Amino acid sequence: MSQRALAGRHAVVTGGGQGIGLAVAQALTEAGAAVTIIGRRREPLERAVALGAAAGFEVADVTDAEAVARAFSDAVLMRGP
Repeated sequence: MSQRALAGRHAVVTGGGQGIGLAVAQALTEAGAAVTIIGRRREPLERAVALGAAAGFEVADVTDAEAVARAFSDAVLMRGP
């Protein structure tokens, strides 16, 4: 994927604070996407954003439908559809 192939796009990655989710978020960011990561724990998410792996984060447990809906809504407001 070229470095700017996803410029102008917004991607959401669950579990983006560590492991495979973090690697996916980093790859999407490097491809030009504005990436929002979602996870249960604030600290890993903050660390990932500080490292440049994502543009922002939302704290939510993906097993909680209301929390996920709220996280997606907030992410869209901040970084677009």
